[in-house]
Amino acid sequence: MRFFTFFIMIFYFFSANAQRNIVLRLSHALNDSSFKYNENFEIDGNKNYYTRLQYYLSGFELIHDGGQSTSLINTYVLASGHISNYYLGNFNISSLESITFDVGVDQIANSENTTNFSSDHPLGPKSPPMDWGWPSGYFFVVTNGFTDSDNDDVPETPFELHALGDQMLTHIDPISIFPFNSNDTIYIDLIVHADRFLSGINLDSIGADHSSSVNNLSMCNNSSAMNIFEAGYIDVTNIEDNKNSFNYIFLDYTLPFAPTINYHFESNNKINLKITDINGGIHVNEKNLYSQGSYFPLIELATGIYIVTIDNGTNRIFKKFNVVQ
Repeated sequence: MRFFTFFIMIFYFFSANAQRNIVLRLSHALNDSSFKYNENFEIDGNKNYYTRLQYYLSGFELIHDGGQSTSLINTYVLASGHISNYYLGNFNISSLESITFDVGVDQIANSENTTNFSSDHPLGPKSPPMDWGWPSGYFFVVTNGFTDSDNDDVPETPFELHALGDQMLTHIDPISIFPFNSNDTIYIDLIVHADRFLSGINLDSIGADHSSSVNNLSMCNNSSAMNIFEAGYIDVTNIEDNKNSFNYIFLDYTLPFAPTINYHFESNNKINLKITDINGGIHVNEKNLYSQGSYFPLIELATGIYIVTIDNGTNRIFKKFNVVQ
């Protein structure tokens, strides 16, 4: 009996101190709708659309396991509007509580050169470029697109804002998160309100501004001042269909054989999740899940059309999705 108790204690010790992969999942949004290039969005009363959105993140700090802090040294993310998943590393973490980071590149890295890194490193050479050469350094935030300058609801005037200079580095205060654990991976889900980068900037006369200008500084500072980053995930279709509800499902198709199902209910009631095919066949039937989180089917779904339905006993939402092998 003593041996059995000792074995159980050892098992829980190693389970609690297991190494976990940490993955940052960014759901980019425009006017609370999922991000798309060349699609109109409104900011400050004007219609605009993006043709390029990229920015650097650095200076990550993770708060976990009852207030412990882990700084992610030399960890950089080059984020793009159309990409969700970013691997941050493998750490001895059981439960994540909050995350903080900087938008941009720290001063030491910004004084180096892309040639010091491989092309697959975030700080390595990129095409199109993410730097202006040295000593100018990296572009911390890049927004290219078109704005409506003649009020005809058709964006026709191009703009390019490429922020340069150490003074552009913007700190993001700690964000309390609701991480999702999947086997040996912890996912951090953040919404990125990409439209807000351009808040308060007169885009009509920008042209191509690759500098340390006031406009570029405003764009970077908006990261903090406009709360561009927040915990969660967003699904436009369900928000449009349920205007009085903040319950939604958002599907991440990073893995083609089955999407990651991100969901959120206002109520704290436990939820049930079911995945069926168009003929009514049940492939997944999970009960008593948390009211918000991310769910990844552990089975490989065959090519076809499926419906995920989530309910908490009071409200029910559903979304159709395709699987293509």
